[in-house]
Amino acid sequence: MNNQLLGWWICIFFILGCSYSLFKRFKSICPKINLPAKNLLNFHCIFSIIATILAFIHAGNNLYHIRFSTGYISLLLMVMVTLIGILMKYFKKIYVRHKMFWLYTHIFLTIILIGTISLHIFRYLLLQ
Repeated sequence: MNNQLLGWWICIFFILGCSYSLFKRFKSICPKINLPAKNLLNFHCIFSIIATILAFIHAGNNLYHIRFSTGYISLLLMVMVTLIGILMKYFKKIYVRHKMFWLYTHIFLTIILIGTISLHIFRYLLLQ
């Protein structure tokens, strides 16, 4: 598969994963909409894990020659965000103690991740 096409698939899965937050906020704005939040959270987790696995495949052989770039920073942040999300979803005993810390860390790193992915895409498109 073309590496650029794989990168766009990662973006699609990442956007689908981030859409959980938008749906959750939209539901609080318009309470008449009946969205099953638990199902959305499950899809959020699945899409995010798929995006992270595809990001490793996208990095491919370049993982042996790591250099400081927006792509590697995005990959590192994506792994961190996914691991924190898995911690919050599946390891509730650890998560409950410092719930707000992990939640705000997850959100903050996701915002930074969106920025680094945007820089990675713009840098790649401008250099072609």
